[in-house]
This record gives sequence, C-alpha cells and structure tokens, in this order.
Amino acid sequence: MMLTVRTRHGRPKRRRVGALLLLALAARRTAFAPAPVSMEGAEVELEGPADGRELLPGGVEPLRYELELALDPERSSAFTGELWVSLNVTNETFNITFNARSLRFDPQSLAFFGPSAVAPVEVTENVEAERVTLRFEEALPLGHAWLHMTYSGEMGKEDMAGLYTSRYQDREGWKTLALTQFEAVDARRMLPCWDEPSKKAVFALTVVIPAALTAVSNMPAAAEMTFFKTRRWKKRQQFTKITFLDTPRMSSYLLALAVGRFDSIQAQTSNGTLIRILTVPEQAEFGRFALDVAVRALAYYEEYFGVAYPLPKLDMLAAPDFAAGAMENWGLVIYREVDLLCNVSTVGIARKVRIATVVTHELSHMWFGNLVTMEWWEQLWLNEGFANWMQTHAVDVLFPEWHIWEQYVVEEQSRALRLDALRSSHPVEVPISHAKEVDEVFDAISYCKGGSVVRMVNGLLGEDLFRQGLALYMQRFAYTNTGSTDLWACWEQVSGLKLQKMMSTWTRQQGFPVLLVNASDARAGHLSLRQQWFLADGSEQPGDETKLWHVPLLPGPASREASPSILETQEMLWQAPNGAAWVKFNFGQLAPYRVLYDSPRLRTLLAGAVGSGQLSAVDRIGLLLDAMAFAKQGQLPIAELLRLVAAFKGEQSTHAWQALSEVLTTLHRAVAVAQGDFRAVDVAVGNGLLQGALHEVGFRAKDGEEDLVRHKRALVVGLATRYMPTDKELVKEARQRFESWLKDPLQQDALPDDLKTSIFKVVLINAETDAPYRALRRLAKLSDTPQAVRLSIYSALGAARRKDLRRKTLDMALGGRYGVRLQDIMYPVQGVSSADPSGARLAWRWFIQRRGAITARLQGANVRLLGVVIQCAAGALPEKAHANAVQAFFEQHPVPGLERSVAQVVEAIRTEAGI
Repeated sequence: MMLTVRTRHGRPKRRRVGALLLLALAARRTAFAPAPVSMEGAEVELEGPADGRELLPGGVEPLRYELELALDPERSSAFTGELWVSLNVTNETFNITFNARSLRFDPQSLAFFGPSAVAPVEVTENVEAERVTLRFEEALPLGHAWLHMTYSGEMGKEDMAGLYTSRYQDREGWKTLALTQFEAVDARRMLPCWDEPSKKAVFALTVVIPAALTAVSNMPAAAEMTFFKTRRWKKRQQFTKITFLDTPRMSSYLLALAVGRFDSIQAQTSNGTLIRILTVPEQAEFGRFALDVAVRALAYYEEYFGVAYPLPKLDMLAAPDFAAGAMENWGLVIYREVDLLCNVSTVGIARKVRIATVVTHELSHMWFGNLVTMEWWEQLWLNEGFANWMQTHAVDVLFPEWHIWEQYVVEEQSRALRLDALRSSHPVEVPISHAKEVDEVFDAISYCKGGSVVRMVNGLLGEDLFRQGLALYMQRFAYTNTGSTDLWACWEQVSGLKLQKMMSTWTRQQGFPVLLVNASDARAGHLSLRQQWFLADGSEQPGDETKLWHVPLLPGPASREASPSILETQEMLWQAPNGAAWVKFNFGQLAPYRVLYDSPRLRTLLAGAVGSGQLSAVDRIGLLLDAMAFAKQGQLPIAELLRLVAAFKGEQSTHAWQALSEVLTTLHRAVAVAQGDFRAVDVAVGNGLLQGALHEVGFRAKDGEEDLVRHKRALVVGLATRYMPTDKELVKEARQRFESWLKDPLQQDALPDDLKTSIFKVVLINAETDAPYRALRRLAKLSDTPQAVRLSIYSALGAARRKDLRRKTLDMALGGRYGVRLQDIMYPVQGVSSADPSGARLAWRWFIQRRGAITARLQGANVRLLGVVIQCAAGALPEKAHANAVQAFFEQHPVPGLERSVAQVVEAIRTEAGI
C-alpha cells in the first residue's frame, strides 16, 4: 500500500504505511512518525456546486471531532494534535476533502476506518484553496466511519487569527497566553475540519498543557489528570490533561480555546447558568459592570426567545490582543479588553454604553447565529443584522434611562445609510463565492442596515407578533442552518402579512430610496409621494429609475394604522389627515430611508414640530441627518441646513447633540479643506448654540448627575475643541485639568474619562513645547495605564501642531518602542488624519511612504484591519483631486480582498467634496 504526496516543487514523495500501524490506529493508539512531511505548496482541483460557491465536495459529512491538542504558549509557538473525525459517507466516493491551513501532517497517521482500516494512496493539498484531499484505492463504504490523523502547527503571533499567542505585562514581567479567533475561515489553522457554517458537528476537545496554566473552552471541563513529563536536559515538568464536555452540534467557526494564567469573577443567572469574567491576572474586578449586564441579558434573552440557553456555563474572556470588538464563540465569548473591562467609578458614559451593547450583541448570538446559523456567508446579516437590533433592544430594556434608540438612529442607522448611498455599496444579501470574500462584508451593510431592516419589521408587525415569529423561528430551526426566507416565513405565519416579496426589495438589492413629498396639483388635501434611488452624489445613470422598494410610509403623529401603508410603485397620491398641522413620514425613524419635503412642508414641520418641541428627539435627529445628506447631494441649500441647525438652539436631548456634532463636524471639515472663512458655519455655532450649551453643562459633574448629562458634556466640549481650540477660557480650563491629572492620573475629578480626548487635544494644540506630547506618550506605554485611557491618548496625539510630532504619532502604528498593539493600529493614524487638512495630507503621504512596513506588520492578520487603516489614512480629505489620487494609487497598487472597500473610500471622498 502506497501513500503519495504530490507537490508543486518536484516529483511525488512516497512512504509505505504498514499493516501493523493500521491495526494500532484501529485500537485507537497514538502512532508517532519520526519525520513529519510538510504538504505546503501542493495543489488539487477545486470542486463545488454549480451556483458558483466554492464549497467542499459533498458525500462525506462530519458528525463529531475528537481532538487532543498539546501546547505550551509560554515556551513555544508550536502545537501538536491528534484528531479522530466521525464521518457519515452518504455518496460513493474515492476521496475525502477537508480544510487545513499551515498544518504539517504525519503521513503514516492518515487512515480511514470503516468495516476495515485503509490508508489513502494519495494525499494532495491545494495551498491557495486551503484544502487537503485524501484519495483511496477503492470507493469508501457508505455509512458511519472514522478518519484519523496526527499533525503539528505553529501558533500565530500578531495576526490574531486561528490559534495565536498574545503577550501582556504584569508585575512579574511579560507573559504569553494562547487563544483562538476562527470566524470566518480560520478554524482550519488549528485543526483539519469541514470549515463551512452548514457543516455542523459535535466537538470533543482535550488539551495537554503545563500544570501552571489554565485552559477554557466552549464547555466546562469533564475530567482533569496531572502527570509529569521529562523534557530537554532531563528536566521534569508537570502537565495537566483537560477533557472538556462535548459541545452542542455547531459550526466550526464557533469552536474556541484559551490557555494562560487567568483571574476570574463569577455570578449565576436566575436559571442557574454560571457566568464568569476571565482576565489576565489582577484585572478581573474591572469586569463587574459587564458581568452584571451579562447576567441580566442572558436571563432576558431566555424569556424573550422562549428557548433556554443550552450550555451549562458562559465564559467571557478579555484578551490583550483581539482584532474584532468581540467574538460570539458558544460558551466562551472573547472580547477586546476595552470592550469588556472598566472601572465603574471612573468610566465614561460612552465607554459604558459601548460595553453594554457589545455584551448584549454577543449574547444575542447564543441564539441568533449559534443555535440557528446562517446556511452560507451571504446570509451573514442574519447573524449580525439581528444582533445589531437585539443589542439595542436589550440595552433599552436594561437601561431605559439611556434612550438608546435615539443613539441607534445617530450611529447605527446613520452609518448604514451613509455607506449604502454609494454606488460601490452592496446588497444586504451579497453573493459570496468563496468564504474569504466575507471579510469585505463585515461592514455597516451587514450589521447596521441589517439591523435597521429588522427594526422596520418590528415596527410593521408590532412587538408581540415580532416576538412570536422569532420564538417560532428558534424552535423550528434549532441546531440547523437557515436563510432569510425561513425568517420571513415565520413572521408571515404569525402575522398573516406577506413579507417575502417586500423584504427582498430591502435585502436583495443594493441601496435604499428617498421619499419625495410634494403638494399635489391634482387633488386638494393630498400629497404627491414618489420614491427614487438615493445616491449620495446625486448622480443618475440609465436604469436607476427602475429600482423600486416596498416603502412603509409610517406617517405621524397619527396612531398606528390598522393596515400599514406601503408604497410599492414609483409614485402615489396620499390623503393627508384632516386638520393635521403637519405630518412626518418614517415617524420614529423606523425604516432605513430618507425623506425630502418640498420647502413649504419643511418649513411647516420646522415651525410646528421642531421649534415647538412636538416632535420627538428621534424624529428631530432624523430630520437633521436627512438634511445633511441632501445638502451633500446638492438638493438642499446649505442655508436651509443651517436654518434647521439654528432651530436646535436650546436643544436638551443628548443624542440630538450627537447628531448636531456629526453635522457641524462634517461642515467644518469641508469648509476647512476649501480654505473658507468659516462664516457660514459659524452662523450656526455663533448664534449661542455652542456657547450656550457649554455654559449650561460646564466642566464639572454634579453629584447624582445622570449618565446622559455627562455624555452631553463630552459632546459639547468635543465640539468646542474643534471650533474654538484656542479660546482663552477653554485653554486655561484644559491646562489646569491636564496638569492636575498628570500629578495623579487616578484623580477622576480633575479629568473624567469622558473629557480626556478633548482636553488632551486642546493642551497639545496650544502647547509651547513638546513636554505634554512626551508625557502622554510615556503614559501610554505604562502597563498599569487603562486601555481606555491609552485609546484617548492615541486619538489625541495627532492634534499636536508640529509636523515632526505628527510623524512620530503615525509611526506608532508600525510598532517599536512606543508602538501600539496591532489591534490598535488605526488610532494614531485616525488621530493625525482627522486633526485638520494638513494632518489628513500628512497621513496619506505617510501611508504611501510606509506602505511596505504597514502591510508587513499586518501580514497574515485579518484584511479588515488593513481596510480600516486605509480608510483612516485616505478618507479624511474631501477633495476631488485627492479622490483621484487615491484611486490612481490603488489601481497601481491593488490590495486583494479590499477592492470594494477602496472603491467606497474613493466614492465617499468625492461625495463629501461636493458640499
């Protein structure tokens, strides 16, 4: 019997597999090969379905993985694995194909166990496709079988994908831990597997680690055994073998493992589920707020979905290095430290809200994404769009005083509409041929537009029917995979509404409509309503007029209609309610579209609703953000926009101030780049809008002050930093607070977390020496400086006026003595590029000059990080000439996997340059 390994670099290598070895494997004894063969560089033909998806061949389905992994992250990056896979052979085949990346197999260990034990006659790897194919001499018998292999690999270091290491500093020096990040296609870096979301299986994991370390995974430990092993130089070391309970049936990207030295705190839900916060040593107490949110949220979700959390425990681990905000691994959710940990006595409200929304987002995935999983990556929005909505719903239940739906419109819905107004956007359900393509759709369309679509359905159905449909969906599809049509069908069943056709106009076609509202010349008392594709640049191309959506009109302030009015055609006449002084469509901003009123209706709305306070904060926010978009597009004069801004004088809503901040910052940047005199924008600010608000909120928090008042103070001070950074009173206040804080960085009264970034910027802008800059850089390197404070420093350093200091800030992204962690690479770049037009130009030149070093540091890391760096370096200068330069540069130096992202950056620059 012969084993053949075909490589690209020479003739096939052959090794014999002995009958005794097969017998040993059949008895499930480990076999060790003296000289493992690396199969990197081999290739095999791709197989896949006719619809264009590059899927693994069918006919062999994984049922269960039994993996034993040995690793010691504090001594070595190497790991070894022994894997048994329980298979179901459903079709006649001579081949078994699975995913693997950068793993070295022992060829003598590869064997298939059906009625008899057989070894493959050929092993072929396609490195580019990350697939390994085992070819057997005879067709494999149908039914149940086992596949065995042993292999080795290397943990990544800075790439933050697959099984990788993360370093941190404590009182004893530098330590290393190991952890995983598998979504979307990186489970194959730790174990050979069928790495597709529909290939659900049970995972039985065992790890062998030094006894001084701790291991956690999706499930609790079922058994532990300690033993001694003689290592090099005859030194005996104690090890622990930990066997975890079997996982539920789940997708490979949800498998998780962490090995290191951890502290923890814990609590139980009312139903008895144990929840723990895990951190590096001496940090666990900073997880108290997140733990409280998790306990309450998990209990609420069980009640809301009508399905109990199916695992016996839930761990939430704060990782020193993590590319995303968090990852919803079932039973072991991993977070960036800054998105899980905080000092509850000093944390800023924005950070507090962020932690709460990230925790509720990830925990909602325990049902939407983990229990019921998308069938393929083009349905990613089913995971992320729903979690985007659910995080906000849950936080609104847990913290009603935060008025989180107002923030949702300012941040999440606004982000969706901003991106989806570009021709270079994509549908919510975007075709994905290869799983690697999914990196480009982890964006505001899948998350924020997806969440906004869910919110629209909730507004149409009402809370009770919406919830009933979700419960039916969970019960019907638990532990399986679904598509969008399955969700629509459940809501249709409980409501009687026909949603399939309507929702396809929102999820299967790109973009969204603008609803044009005008007086009707044909019929008195009626309004003419017309929809058209909204594009940020106002451009028109042949065929644009054919796009139609089913647009829920959602008129207000009238009560809910018995049957919702839907505009399905291009235009219609709509009868206004008798005696209505004004009417606003998309009342409550429940749907992701914009509304453009003719001048008489806009003035009536301003006078009768905005100025009088009759319109809710969320609708005032919607009007303001729509007006900003129309001004960018050229459909609304800047004077009209400023008239609307002026109507917000005396505004009390914190989130309306958040919307004002977004609008005024955009205007300020556009005018600054055009080298204008600011007088047009200063009309809005100088009318007492900013000065009055600053006088109202002041700098010092009052005892018992509400969270949203603190947040409003941070917004107003941030605007003052941008508009009047050299104001004598502001500079005096900032310097006093900064100097007091430097003497004692733990002194919260001197400089609350909410104000740190703004105060740092004012001090740096007005600094006469580089002493403040050096002090902040030094503080950022101290191991006991909280991560949230580091991020404030990274974001502020770019405000320093001197070009040499700005260059030093940019170079922090490259590593080195004062370098930032890879996960934070975007912060110093954004800090410089957003400071002023000179900073934006400098950041782009720096990117061109340092492109090699940037890509070298990001090599192997998630391509999304590079996309964020490009956005920060290139996207802050709203000039058409700059847009052309960026486009030309990336045409000459393309970045595989970021083609759409680069096109979006270029188009967004051109759009903002048109203001």
